[in-house]
Amino acid sequence: MPRENRTAKVNRRRHTKTRKGCATCKRRKIKCDESRPSCSNCVKHDVECDFALATRELSSRSTAPLNRELNLLDLELLNNFTSSTVATFGNDPVLRTVWKTAVVREAFGCEYLMRAVLSVSAAHIAHHRPALEQYYMSHALSHHEIASRAAIDLIASPPSDQYEKLWIFSVLTVFFALASSKDPNASLLICENVLPNWLLLLSGVQELSENLNLQTYSGILSPIFKRGSERMKLARELARTKDDKLLEELEIDVRRTVKDTTELVTYIDSIEVLRCQLGMALFPPSDRQHDLDLSSAFAWYFMLPRGFMPLLKQMKQEAVAIFAHSLILLKLLQGYRWVQGWDIFLLSRVWEILDDEHRLWIQWPIEEIGWVSP
Repeated sequence: MPRENRTAKVNRRRHTKTRKGCATCKRRKIKCDESRPSCSNCVKHDVECDFALATRELSSRSTAPLNRELNLLDLELLNNFTSSTVATFGNDPVLRTVWKTAVVREAFGCEYLMRAVLSVSAAHIAHHRPALEQYYMSHALSHHEIASRAAIDLIASPPSDQYEKLWIFSVLTVFFALASSKDPNASLLICENVLPNWLLLLSGVQELSENLNLQTYSGILSPIFKRGSERMKLARELARTKDDKLLEELEIDVRRTVKDTTELVTYIDSIEVLRCQLGMALFPPSDRQHDLDLSSAFAWYFMLPRGFMPLLKQMKQEAVAIFAHSLILLKLLQGYRWVQGWDIFLLSRVWEILDDEHRLWIQWPIEEIGWVSP
């Protein structure tokens, strides 16, 4: 091959084919330099380049308004939850902070939990705005129903990464139930039997607490569990130092009538936990005069022996009589909107269950609550 031909071959510019050119250049089978917003060939021949069309379309999309409007109601509910609702859960500022920061942050990553938050907030607002009660309660029920459908599937066999979320959901559901109508025909959370379903939900909260392994747990709910543990420890110490007869007659009656050993142990342990909580509530130390709040009152339900709730569900006379004495705690908390009227409502249902003999066992709670029997 002559030298000049070899040189020409070496110096020839390589043509890199591209398949990313504009449609016009591809159709004309010429090289496209892919300049934006229009390639050079299209500019030269004064034709519209599809690069320019794509650029205008993208710009149009980026400046177009969102199809979905901002949900101002849900924003109102979330703001109300953090600014007002959590203040009704208890007096402890640390626990309030947990509910309005850590819990809400957790809810942003879990739809059923966020809906539970919004349902409780809507129920809270409904109480304070009577003229709009039906409006807010309809939204509360809607959020609660959707949240429940998702959570119930998980509660049956909860994965470990859902323990915290389901615990929070269950507690919020109890608050929602307390804020709902007490009429069985108007509430999804009042069963046709004598006792409301939310009482049975408390045993699920207890089980989830055990799944979290509180001995080593260090998650977002730690301050809540720590406060409950400290209060129970103080209540037990107070019970040991006081020589009172609190629930003594009830314990004597239970020991006299219950023959099944397993049931008897469950009842006695339940009475002991209740004795501690009532003692702390009725005769608090001087530095704990204003310490009773919702978390304190419900501590008894969370700390019950595992076998008690099934006995209560079966409406065993002794279990129902013991439960009646716990209603004194609700009586002491009538300043809290969530429990207003529940002491009388539940005591009237207890009366329906008990026979004449066991009705004599609940004279003290009847007197403390101020209820008049039929």
